[in-house]
Amino acid sequence: MSVKTKLNEEELKRYSKQILIKNLGGPGQLKLKNTKIIVIGAGGLGAPVIMHLSSVGVGCIGIVDFDKVDISNLQRQFIHNVNSVGLPKVDSAKIFVSQLNPNILVNTYQLDVEDNEFKDIISKYDIIVDCTDNFNTRFRVADLCQELEKPYIFGSVRAFEGQITSILPSNNERKYPKIRDLFDEETLEGNQETCADVGVLSITTTLVGTIMGGETIKISLGFENTLVGKLLVVDILNNKFETFAYDSY
Repeated sequence: MSVKTKLNEEELKRYSKQILIKNLGGPGQLKLKNTKIIVIGAGGLGAPVIMHLSSVGVGCIGIVDFDKVDISNLQRQFIHNVNSVGLPKVDSAKIFVSQLNPNILVNTYQLDVEDNEFKDIISKYDIIVDCTDNFNTRFRVADLCQELEKPYIFGSVRAFEGQITSILPSNNERKYPKIRDLFDEETLEGNQETCADVGVLSITTTLVGTIMGGETIKISLGFENTLVGKLLVVDILNNKFETFAYDSY
């Protein structure tokens, strides 16, 4: 994707309300236009993330998912519809984005994160958003992000509950905490409850995915007040939003 130096007239009108935002403005909008973000998973969390990144004007969005749309997905994965059932999720998601905002370049990858080309694919993007549904996959993606020095946005959901954090790659100036500083792989092994086990509501995936989208946008724009080093825990049933700090070991 070549660097864009200005917004066209249609974009200025489309994004006029958010360009008014003090911390964003025209320069911020142009920065979003030149940002490449890849979303891993086009399901319950991926749906709101993809929608928000598209509507806000991120210039290039990559979408990774090996699965096809099933009717049971439609309860929460609102970028898909009855006409999408049976289609690869990446193709259905691309159709959604093209209808919402045709300015966005969408690259689709129907593959698993264990595939050999996955690392090379995500290396081409600025930020990786992990919308997968199990910790084995999340550790794999997070480890690759550390190796490639890419920002990593994490989210998980089950029933009424969700968790979100953002992880930046460490550098010579600062050491940032990693996903393994927050979650212990050995403790989680064999003790993972997923949406497939306990179920999930669309309100949970939409809320958590929206916050993940917000984190992605803030990091894209260089905002400092993010969830780096903090885990946001959401409990919709009991109306709780709690933030816990964590550090590197």
